[in-house]
Amino acid sequence: MTDSVSIEAVEAAARANNTPGPDHMNCGESVIAALWDAFEPDFPRSVVAMGAGMGAGIGGSGCICGALAGAVAFLGLMVGTKERAKPLAAELHDAFRDGTAKHVTCCRVLTRGMDWWGEERVSQCQYHCSLAAGAAARILCRELGVRAED
Repeated sequence: MTDSVSIEAVEAAARANNTPGPDHMNCGESVIAALWDAFEPDFPRSVVAMGAGMGAGIGGSGCICGALAGAVAFLGLMVGTKERAKPLAAELHDAFRDGTAKHVTCCRVLTRGMDWWGEERVSQCQYHCSLAAGAAARILCRELGVRAED
């Protein structure tokens, strides 16, 4: 694992990973990949695939934002126990919710009225990927004793 993490770089990577195109990652994958690349954990990068079903609000259901779900999943992998992960996940949830314009975590509400492939929705989801990844990185840096560079 690395000894320092640039929060700004994690946020930028999560945003870039969620750019439409041939190598497009959904929101959950985008966040997990950005966090994995930053923290360099001792488990394989193939864990990014655990985010595959998180897009468009968990399997397209429109429920919890996949970016938040991906961040919570990665956080759990890194801290290892539910006793430790649960309060950190709650902190992450609140930071994400407070950072959204609509003060919610539901994909359906966050994207209401937007064309799914339209620029407005794509830009917003990239922001949410950045928001979730940055909040998770800050928490993980603090909890794991990794220096956060802002």
